[in-house]
Amino acid sequence: MAQIQFKAKVKTMEIMGDTDNSLAYEYIQIPKLTSKHCDMQAFRTHKNHRYSGFANSNMFPGILAGIKKEVFGNTDTLKIDKIPENVTIDTSGFLAIVSIEV
Repeated sequence: MAQIQFKAKVKTMEIMGDTDNSLAYEYIQIPKLTSKHCDMQAFRTHKNHRYSGFANSNMFPGILAGIKKEVFGNTDTLKIDKIPENVTIDTSGFLAIVSIEV
């Protein structure tokens, strides 16, 4: 399995107008995915040829944008309480580590 991984700060969304600043949800901002986020050797040898054939090409950023849209939809944020099936988040450090299995 190929893996895409990035680090991001966990942010909080508070309920507006609430006097005690109640927490609505926590989220992570999803960056524009590039080859620096990828295990390139795993992509080059991926069993799904739609990734392996393009791993070293100029079209790879478009492939990553498609993966991002497929996994997260049309949003640039990931709510911590609504994690997609093939995504894991490690929040034990200062920055959260988000891993996507493709």
